Amino acid sequence: MRNTTRAAAASLAALLILAGCGKEIEQQERTPVISRDKVTTAEETTASEDTAVTEEEEKPAVTSAPKKDESSAAETKKKKADPDKINVGCMDTVEVYQQVKLSEFMFDSNAKLKNGDELLDTETLGEHEVKLKLELDGGEAEKKVTYNVVDSTPPVMMLGDQISISNGAYFDPNEHISYADNYDRNPVMSWEGEVDTSENGTYPITVYISDNSGNLIVRDVSVIVADAVSDPYYDDSSIYFGDFVAQYDAPGREFGIDISRWQGEIDFGAVAAEGCTFAIMRMGYGEAGGADLDGCYYGNMAGALENGLQVGVYFYSTDTTQEGARATAKRIIDVLDGQKLDFPVAFDWEEFQTFQNYGMSLHDLSEVYEAFADELEKNGYDAMLYSSKNFLEMCWENKKNRPVWLAHYVNETTYGGDWLLWQRCGTGKISGINGVVDLNVLQRE
Repeated sequence: MRNTTRAAAASLAALLILAGCGKEIEQQERTPVISRDKVTTAEETTASEDTAVTEEEEKPAVTSAPKKDESSAAETKKKKADPDKINVGCMDTVEVYQQVKLSEFMFDSNAKLKNGDELLDTETLGEHEVKLKLELDGGEAEKKVTYNVVDSTPPVMMLGDQISISNGAYFDPNEHISYADNYDRNPVMSWEGEVDTSENGTYPITVYISDNSGNLIVRDVSVIVADAVSDPYYDDSSIYFGDFVAQYDAPGREFGIDISRWQGEIDFGAVAAEGCTFAIMRMGYGEAGGADLDGCYYGNMAGALENGLQVGVYFYSTDTTQEGARATAKRIIDVLDGQKLDFPVAFDWEEFQTFQNYGMSLHDLSEVYEAFADELEKNGYDAMLYSSKNFLEMCWENKKNRPVWLAHYVNETTYGGDWLLWQRCGTGKISGINGVVDLNVLQRE
C-alpha cells in the first residue's frame, strides 16, 4: 500500500509541473483528505480529481471586475463639472425673514440645481453666502453665491386710526396707538397736531412711525373728544343661531360655538337640538400655562361630549417668550392627558393694545406661536392660530401654513387666506345659553 501511494504521489507531482504554478491553489484544494475513519485511495483521488475538473470546466469563471452598470455609476459619481463653465443668475437682495427656496433665489442658469428645496438664511441683515449644488453635462459642481438681506418693510400701526377720549382727559397718543415692526423691536413714533380735550370735537393729527432701517409710515388720525366714549366698531345686534345657519349654509359647512366661563352653566342638550355640531372651549388663560384653568372647562367638556358635539380647546395666551409658550403647550398636554380632539388646539393671543411696550418685533411674536405649535406637535396634537383679519394680515407669519381660526365680524369675510373656522360674531343667541355667545362656521375643505 505504501509503494502504491508513493507512485501516485510521484505522478501527481509530475502533473503539477506540467500544469504550472497557476494551478497551485486549485490543486491544493484537491489534495486527498485523510480522516480517522477512512483513508482516500489513489483511485478514489483520481476519480475525485476528474469530477472536480469537470465541475470546474462547467462552472463559469468568476472575476472581480465591476458590472457595467456599477462601473458607469461609479464613473458618473466621480465626474466633476467645471464651476467656471456654470453661469447662474440669482437675486441680489432678499427681505429679512422671507422664506425663499434656492429654486426661487436662482432664476437663471445653464446648469441644473440639485438643492433647490433648501431655504436661504434670512434671519439677519447684511451679506450672506450660499452654496449651490449644480449639475452640468452629467458632472457635478458647487458654486458659492453672495446675497444681501435687507429690511425694506415699514412698521405697522395696528390700532389707533380713530381715537375717542373723554372731555377733560389727558391725551397721550402712545396710550391709544399700537405699533410694531417686523424686525426692529423698538420702532419710534412721533406726531404733529393739536388736541384740546377741554372742548368736544374732532381733531386731526399726523403720526410718524419709523424703524432703525429708515423705513417710515405716515398716518392721519382723528381724535374725537366727547362727553361719553363709545367704540365705533362694536356692533351689539344679536344673531340667532337658526338665522345664522340659514345665512351661511353651504356644502361642507357646519356650525358651532366657542365658550368659556362667561357663558355660565350651559344646557348642551338644548344647544345640540338647535343643530350646533361643535364647541370650542377655553381651557385657560395667562402666560406659561396660566395659574388656573377656566372655571367651566371640565364641565363644558363633559357636557359637550355627552351630547355628541365635536370638541376643541383654545388657550388665551399672554406669552411673550418662546419658553413661556412651550410651558403653556405642556400645560395643555397635561390637562388633555391623551384625550382626542376634533380640532387643532388654538393659540389665542390678543395683547395688541400698546404692543410697542413689550419690546418685541412681529417676528418675535410669530416665533412665540411657532414654539407653542412645535411643543404640541411633538406630543401628538396639532395647532391652529386664532386672530382677527387685520392682525392675520399685518402681524402673523404662520410659516408652516397651519390652520387658521379667523375672527371677522362682518356679513361676508374678505380675508384672502384659507381658514378652517370663521368666528362670525360675539353676539350670538342659542337655546341652552343665557346671554350671548360666539358663533362659528366650520369649513374643512
